[in-house]
Amino acid sequence: MMTHNLLLEVGSDEIPARYLLPAIEEIRVRAEKALADARLTWSEATSYGTPRRLVLYVTDLSDRSSDITVKVRGPSRKVAYDSEGMPTKALQGFCRSLGIDVSDVVIEPEANGEYVYGFKHEPGQTVTEILPTILSEVVMGMDCPHPLRWGEKNWRWFRPIRWAVCLYGEEEVPVELAGITSGRTSYGSRSLHPESLEIPSASEYFDVIARAGVVVDHNRRRQIISEGACSLAKEISGRPLEDEGLLDEVTCLCEHPAPFRGEFSPDYLNLPQEVLITVMRYHQRYFPILDDAMNVLPGFIGVRDGSPNIGMDNVRKGNEWVLRARLDDASFFYDQDLKVPLGDRLDELKRVFFLGEAGTLYDKTQRLIELSAFLGEEAGFSYEQIEKIKMAAHLSKCDLVTLMVRELPELEGIMGGHYARVQGVDEEVAKAIAQQYLPRGASDELPEKGISGILAIADKLDTLAVAFCLGVEVSGSQDPLGLRRAASGVANIILAHGYDIDLDRAIEKAVVLGGQAVRIAEKADEDVDSVNLKLKRFILSRVEAYLTEKGYPAEIAKAVIGSGETRISRLPAMAEAIYSILGTGMLIDVVTGWRRTAVLGSKSSERDVRGELLVEEPEKALFSWVSERRETLDRLFEDREYALYLEELASLRMLIDDCLDHVLIMTEDEELRENRIKLLGAVSDLFTRMADFSYILPFTGKM
Repeated sequence: MMTHNLLLEVGSDEIPARYLLPAIEEIRVRAEKALADARLTWSEATSYGTPRRLVLYVTDLSDRSSDITVKVRGPSRKVAYDSEGMPTKALQGFCRSLGIDVSDVVIEPEANGEYVYGFKHEPGQTVTEILPTILSEVVMGMDCPHPLRWGEKNWRWFRPIRWAVCLYGEEEVPVELAGITSGRTSYGSRSLHPESLEIPSASEYFDVIARAGVVVDHNRRRQIISEGACSLAKEISGRPLEDEGLLDEVTCLCEHPAPFRGEFSPDYLNLPQEVLITVMRYHQRYFPILDDAMNVLPGFIGVRDGSPNIGMDNVRKGNEWVLRARLDDASFFYDQDLKVPLGDRLDELKRVFFLGEAGTLYDKTQRLIELSAFLGEEAGFSYEQIEKIKMAAHLSKCDLVTLMVRELPELEGIMGGHYARVQGVDEEVAKAIAQQYLPRGASDELPEKGISGILAIADKLDTLAVAFCLGVEVSGSQDPLGLRRAASGVANIILAHGYDIDLDRAIEKAVVLGGQAVRIAEKADEDVDSVNLKLKRFILSRVEAYLTEKGYPAEIAKAVIGSGETRISRLPAMAEAIYSILGTGMLIDVVTGWRRTAVLGSKSSERDVRGELLVEEPEKALFSWVSERRETLDRLFEDREYALYLEELASLRMLIDDCLDHVLIMTEDEELRENRIKLLGAVSDLFTRMADFSYILPFTGKM
């Protein structure tokens, strides 16, 4: 069997940077599956991409798919043959469908009778017969977020497809993509080689496209940018800001990266560092240059898509001019903002609407003052701390109406904290204002423990409560309000900082306040109990994710959440206690004790066991143990001594077995029966307080 390399290049209008890296990976994964399904063999499949092209390269692809023989089940023997043993029409039709003779079938016994089997031979196809269909499906079937549609047939892809190249060795393979048939004509860099070019063969593609000014390997472009930025920053004894997201974005914005260093006046260093970094990083896609103390230096690294030499001075000057204009604006905004005390801006929030339907940011501020104070009390904060929390909540949204944040919304909270600090507000309060939106993403840092964490929880919980009161649904990938991120923030802050906050009480308070806002705005809201339940489940799903990310099996995460413990900061310690006894006899004793008491114990919700109705010694012993040890068990549980608590539960196994083996629980005497069920219920509660052990059962079978 012969092999050749395969090249597929899909040329298009510029693919947005945020979609490019996932698209590069997806085209490879989809192609490998399609080739395997087509029974083709190859050595390696790799994919590359630039803003204007996706490239698939497969080495040593076989020139023909493998033959295959499929065993096909036909009718039963009774249906296939008549009483005289002659083939019926059913058997003849089955054989015709396989292209075989009646004599070629075999009969095999099965549990419910004998059945006829035939063998269908499918010969392989040439690769040039296979590729046009499967490669078209690979490309046009890709997952394209927010795709564009174009053409008479309403084609759908990241951006309109302009050309396609598909070569198997030196041979052209005609693949149709959005009305365009592939050939061997490609295009180079817009600025370095705008003309078309011919690709002689798949193996020559990379040399040809490189001479046309395209660095098609995104990893190589990333390396060029990273190494160039570091080298240029050293010229002023600095280093570029380490920002993997920015590096990925700039990599996906160019085909021929050419890093350069620009400068700006040191006078602008009087601006807060966050302002300088935000202007350069988010608005200009520059890498700020920092010194060893992480202070911003008067320079930046930009990346040109084109020649590193021709016209670079003009490019540098042009970028410096643009940055200077932006920093002039920022300086003006900063000076004007400082003229107004932060608290004096509160009334301006009455003109800024929240979620479009639930009042204003002024209303949200009033809710935050009450909710954050409530959470502070729940967490055991002092009066002085709670007053600081209320002050931070009072000022928390005022920076949203400043000139700086209106121009640079990425600085919300950060500028509020800075303005508060400059205007003499308590440092702890200023820090809480600055950190209220943390974490902004999965990899972001958490706000500090203390009033900063409480304000951040309150802000996110209020947003969640109002959204759920409005009936906002979060499904699939649709989450326009960032509610998953908010719920993860609530869960992660509470769990990481160990705030002993009752989730039920926190949700109820937030929903009451949020529901009032929705009703004042005359927007239909859902039943309060329904909202509470939905929001609790939503947050607990993020708690489960937190526990599994910490390395606990999903079953243990579900088990401790199923305990009903609403002080969720305790759940990691509960999970650790159970995890520590996996594979031990103690786990079997605990789970067995729970299992033997849970079923009968659930038949009654009452727990008022009457001692005088206990007549058998085993039930008396069990009742006596529970009565004598309850106070100790409560103390261990409240003190988070969960390992010792599990030891106590394990020691119950013998008493439970003795009781259930020698006492007839479902006796005909109704009083005795009910009393015994109540006893088992009381014992079962000691277990379910720790976990829903139904999730742990699989682990007991693995020992």
